[in-house]
Order: sequence, then C-alpha cells, then structure tokens
Amino acid sequence: MRIVDLRSDTVTKPSPEMWETLRSLENSDLGDDVEGEDPTVNKLEEKAAKLIGKEAALFVTSGTQGNLVSLLSLTNPGDEILLEELSHIYKNEVGSAARIGGLMIRTYPSIKGVPLFDQLQTLIRDKEDIHEPPTTLFSVENTHNYHGGVIVQPEVLKDMRDFSEKNSLKLHLDGARIFNAAVGLGVPVTEFTKHVDSVMFCLSKGLSCPVGSIVAGSKEFIKSARRYRKMLGGGMRQAAIIASFGLIALEPKWIKRLEEDHKNAKLLAEGIESYDLPINIDKPETNIVIVKLLQKTRIVKILNQLGKEGILSFNISKEKIRFVTHYGINEDDIQFSVQKIGNTLSKFLIYK
Repeated sequence: MRIVDLRSDTVTKPSPEMWETLRSLENSDLGDDVEGEDPTVNKLEEKAAKLIGKEAALFVTSGTQGNLVSLLSLTNPGDEILLEELSHIYKNEVGSAARIGGLMIRTYPSIKGVPLFDQLQTLIRDKEDIHEPPTTLFSVENTHNYHGGVIVQPEVLKDMRDFSEKNSLKLHLDGARIFNAAVGLGVPVTEFTKHVDSVMFCLSKGLSCPVGSIVAGSKEFIKSARRYRKMLGGGMRQAAIIASFGLIALEPKWIKRLEEDHKNAKLLAEGIESYDLPINIDKPETNIVIVKLLQKTRIVKILNQLGKEGILSFNISKEKIRFVTHYGINEDDIQFSVQKIGNTLSKFLIYK
C-alpha cells in the first residue's frame, strides 16, 4: 500500500550524502563530546555558530532539550517568562520550564505569532515589588507551528528586541524551523537571529537529520547551556555518529532544498481548495498546511479514513488537520495526496 507521511517533517530519512558522510567516519573523527573531544561535533558546532551569527553553539539531542537548556541558562528559579499561547514550549514540552526550571509561565495572545505590544506591556511584572515574580524572559517561535508555519518577519523580531531591552528581558527564539523562514523570505538566517539572545533550531525537521538540534548564543550562554545539557542527561560520548549528518544539513545546497517543501505545500493547499468544500486554508508561507473544517464532524474519523487511504496526518485541534511537506515527498506524492484528501473530506463534509 502506498503511504505518504505528512504528519511532520520529523519523519524524514537521511539523504545519500548524509549516509556517505557517516560511512566515511574513522576513529579519529570520534571522541568524548562531554569532554569536548569529539572533533566532528566540534566542527558542527563551529559551523552552526558561524552560520547563525552567534559566538558559540551546542549540539543537543532534541529541540525540546534545546529550548529547556536555553530557558535554564537565561533565568533563575522563580522568574516569570512570557510564552505565546500556542507556542511549542508551552503546549508540547511537558511543562518542563515549570517542573524542572521552577519558572512561572505567563502566556500572551498573538496574531499569527506576533504579539500586540501594548497588551504585552501589561503582562510585565514590577521587578521592585517583592510580592511578584520578576519577568525576565520573552520567547518567540519562528516559523510558528500552530499558526500554520507562518514567518515572523525580521522587522517584527527587531520590535521584540526593542521591547525586551526596554523591559530588561532576555529574548529567546524557538527557531525549530528558522531556516524555513529564511528560505521562505529569501534572506540570510542572520536577519532573524541577530535580534535574539539565544536561538534553538532543529536539524531533525526540514534539514532531514535523524537526531539533534542546535542551541546558539554568546560564549557565556553556551558555557551555561552545556552544564544544563549534562544535568538533563544530554551529555553524549562519541556523538560524531549522529552529528556527522548535521554537517551536510547545514550546507547551502541542502538549506536551499527547503524551497521544494514550500512549493509542495502550496500545491497541496491549492489542490485541496479546488474541491470547494466547507474548509479554510491559509496560503502556506513555508511547509505547513492547516485545513480548518467549517462544519462540525468527528475529526478522528477523518484521520482514520485518511490513514486507510494512505495519507498520514495529525489534528492540532478539534477542527484543524495539519499536513507537513518535507524531504522525500515529491510532486507526484502531492497529487496523490490531494486526491485522497479531497475525496475523504467530501465523504464527511457537505459541499458549499
């Protein structure tokens, strides 16, 4: 049975070039990363820091771990942090900021990931009031997953930087898919990252590595993050085995390949819209397509039927289905998916 897996870009498999790089590793390319002695990991971290425009970088096991070590490194227990209400850190990271970091979490609403700054200002605590936890960190997600892979523009990040400085806050960027944002706008990734104190980005999503993410920031920040990574069980030994894939993933050619995913997402959205069903689809800016159902129905039944038809996807709410394009999905897969999705939705929804 033909399967097109559109659940997430985390399901990607390594490219032939990545496998070749792994096969070419020798013992001299491996070392104990906890001791800073793995030459391949060191090379990856140096390459990532330079590319992202920061002093230093750290290889971590996942984006969730990367976000947590960032928060721990920039705050103190008892601090309050501002997270967007649909952000991955708030919704999908098991409350680790509170449970492990001892951090108070306050959420802010947004328009597609962009806060209303006047409203945001009212959420800042008075640091002089001994009764209140001090607000010390502000976080933004880019691209924003639950808002459909939208790009938070560099000029908005600059406004966030200005807001953070005005209120003596650190600014963290959950940039799990930040290279999708850069490719989507056709600008260097540093146009985004230059405005933030810390950034996390995933190697294991659109960049197609099997494991790993990168945290980047100042040398002092990374020194602290490395300690917290160890505390969280993320200290790895001969990590070149997985880090080697990242060296290929950060090549310009491979980053540019994300354009294919964006193109396929647009084709998918246009194809589903052609069925003229009671649905809403915002034009995708990157590689995420969210279909909002405008009629009440049991979304789980739709997902189950799609699975039987060979299309794997996730729902992100009771009325929204998410499809994510990625490496390994080609235009023929998209045409196949459009037909299966359109026909399935037609069975459960009444035409306009």
